[in-house]
Amino acid sequence: CSIAQNYGNWIELDSMNVARVGHAMVELPNGNILVSGSGIDSIQASAEIYDFSLGKWRQTTPMNIARDSHTLVLLESGKVLAIGGYKEQSCELFNPENETWTMADSIPTYRWIRPSITKLKNGNILVAGGGYIDSTTHDLITLKAAEVYDVWSKEWKTLSSMNISRRQHTATLLQDGRVLVTGGFNENLSTNECEIYDPVADSWTMVEPMLENRWDHSAILLKNGNVFVSGGNPLYPWLKSCEVYNANENQWFSVDDMLAYRTGHKIYYLSEIDKLYILGGDAQPETTEDTWEIYDPISLTPVYKESFPVNIFLDYNNLQMSNENLFLASGAEYEIPAGGLPYSWPSKRSWMFDVITHVHEDGDNKIKEFKLEQNYPNPFNPTTTISYTLKSSSIVKLVIYNSLGQEISVLINKKQLAGFYEIYFNASDLPSGVYYYQLTISNNELGINKTIKQTKKMVLIR
Repeated sequence: CSIAQNYGNWIELDSMNVARVGHAMVELPNGNILVSGSGIDSIQASAEIYDFSLGKWRQTTPMNIARDSHTLVLLESGKVLAIGGYKEQSCELFNPENETWTMADSIPTYRWIRPSITKLKNGNILVAGGGYIDSTTHDLITLKAAEVYDVWSKEWKTLSSMNISRRQHTATLLQDGRVLVTGGFNENLSTNECEIYDPVADSWTMVEPMLENRWDHSAILLKNGNVFVSGGNPLYPWLKSCEVYNANENQWFSVDDMLAYRTGHKIYYLSEIDKLYILGGDAQPETTEDTWEIYDPISLTPVYKESFPVNIFLDYNNLQMSNENLFLASGAEYEIPAGGLPYSWPSKRSWMFDVITHVHEDGDNKIKEFKLEQNYPNPFNPTTTISYTLKSSSIVKLVIYNSLGQEISVLINKKQLAGFYEIYFNASDLPSGVYYYQLTISNNELGINKTIKQTKKMVLIR
């Protein structure tokens, strides 16, 4: 695996049952990952689930309709809405409780080329813009149409259209519930035009344009309510540049560039380290491999860059889980041989970026008083060593949990003197997968009813 000090690890998991390109993926309420569809040789309806309790992919009920370039969205009800896809306006719902698909209301406007899909504060799903190829003229049509899926009526409703047509744009939910739409491809041109949708008034309002034309860029809401935008394709070369939108002032300002040119990349926020994680999109023009980087949202400067473990296009095939880990499933691997032409092939491989879990405290104690180390080796099969340091005599409990939070084993539960400890753990009887180990320390020096808990993750691979 690839290891980045202080940030986390990319860990290869079980391979999928089916190699997929053009699929969709979503995290289910129980933390497992659902993947559906593909468009390699023919469009597929098959679906599978990565089950963290097993550490493996397993096949599940296929969709009613074969889909490629569709989207999966988790609704507040816990069901998953599959939206459209190539040559499809139909939608269907996946019920995770019995793993069945049922047909749902069809979306009014046909589109499959990169619309924006945004979950609003009331749980409804906003779809805006996008495009399709006209079957008669073969022209690429770009749309300004917008619709919303009403989770209560379970029907699509047509909304006011955007002011300009666009595809491969971004749509970011602002703190006040409005949606900022930026850039995109407008007819045959990249644009810097921006507008804001007000779901209460059902209205679109043009706002200050970006400093640069961008499409296939990425955007994310910052903690202070501003919107960070990076990269994109103005046509060529791709962009390194970044800018920030101040929604209160309706102003854009330039910030430091990323460490790589990127288009079609993703941006995630890692609250544990208060940093942005920027993934993929940079196979050209200065490198032949995809990378990820860390960007500081406070100083608005790049911090660190590293290559992904293998050459695989990093775009629609990844997501951030509710525990903030990143998950990547399938997609197109590629090679660019020296002096030769690049080629790619559909992949079955899957990966997880395991964010280093920092210490969480109960009380006002200093983290430096007690330290839990990352187990070694990690990943492991079937044995590993867990070590920790105690500053003073303490009551210590060290427990292993599975990915569902179920207690697997209590390794230590007794009073120990100050010092450094190494605990041997044998997982011969356990299935492969993600596990957690938690150190709980109680000490009279900390005061009555105060404890420190430290938790880290480890991966068992068979």
